[in-house]
Amino acid sequence: MSRTLPLRAAVASAAVLATIAPIGLPASAAVAQPSSSHSHSAAGWWRGPQVIDSRAADVYPEGIAWDPTRRAFVVGSALRGDLSVIGMDGTVTQLAPSIGMVSTLGVRVDTARNRIIVAYSDFWIRQRLDVGDQPPTSGVAIFALDTGELRRTIDVAGGRERTFANDLTYDDQGNVYVTDSVSDTVQRIDPHGNVTPLVTDPRFAADIVGLNGVVWHPRGYLLALRYDTGVMYRIDPKAPAHRRVTEVRLPRPLVGTDGLGLRRDGSLIVVTNSIGEAVGAPGGVDAVTVLDSRDGWRSATVRSRTEPWPTGGPTTVALTPYGDYVLSGQVGEVLAGRTSDRITLRRVPCPPTSKEKNR
Repeated sequence: MSRTLPLRAAVASAAVLATIAPIGLPASAAVAQPSSSHSHSAAGWWRGPQVIDSRAADVYPEGIAWDPTRRAFVVGSALRGDLSVIGMDGTVTQLAPSIGMVSTLGVRVDTARNRIIVAYSDFWIRQRLDVGDQPPTSGVAIFALDTGELRRTIDVAGGRERTFANDLTYDDQGNVYVTDSVSDTVQRIDPHGNVTPLVTDPRFAADIVGLNGVVWHPRGYLLALRYDTGVMYRIDPKAPAHRRVTEVRLPRPLVGTDGLGLRRDGSLIVVTNSIGEAVGAPGGVDAVTVLDSRDGWRSATVRSRTEPWPTGGPTTVALTPYGDYVLSGQVGEVLAGRTSDRITLRRVPCPPTSKEKNR
């Protein structure tokens, strides 16, 4: 079912949260102060800035995606429920106004269908603000990629008292898959907006933050991880029900997994953090791990790991032609009742080229 959320004016306590920007905030209102250092490979291929360090009040982005049409990043907002664009130079501008008293979390850019797909929920908001008579809310918002216009919102809460749509992905047919971090069900939304349960499994259910990051593998299955236990699952929509979900054998649990990024070479970037500790969930460490698999993700090995990640509170990663960028949007600060205007994108270290190795 599709519905448009009521746009409510939200005012937070100054002692707890920064003032939420008005829904009509102009695009020029959030201007960054970029600070970045550029690097080039021996062959002259531009890897992009090592660090993009921006300043923008009240954004607190948790999700990010690369937009090749703008050559920039699209981010959500854990606090004010809108979308913004972050340029490679660090400039921050609003793309779409708030869709209501929700957090805009997982973000995907689907250029083939001219859309931005965003998971939203009021799970965090209702723990910090008075949402009035708004029922527990989770859904997927579809925005036009070229204009940022809201096309529709699709409810995935289904009337549940506890709901937390957190991350999403999509397949080559345009189906969207949504993880709900307090539910035992992964939802599928077809291209017409119809919502059906893809799989229900007791291993997914959690009190605070369970299933979180999810990606679609081009060979026809999902990879998803639980935040609180660090367990990874392979979910095959075409398999019989009793074999649809299998646990991926990992060298170690990746506790605190938030976001994932599947590279073209088949490796998987896993971003972990300790943000959940601010709300009583088991947390991991601030780290970025790159995994490989040789058996169709029935097991995985570690290619590389950066621990601790140099910027605290990383949440997810955006894959770009210029390098893969991990977002630290200070979400942990706002959950802990503190404020910050800093947004940091840090490039995942690249393996040296053969020429660099021989220097």
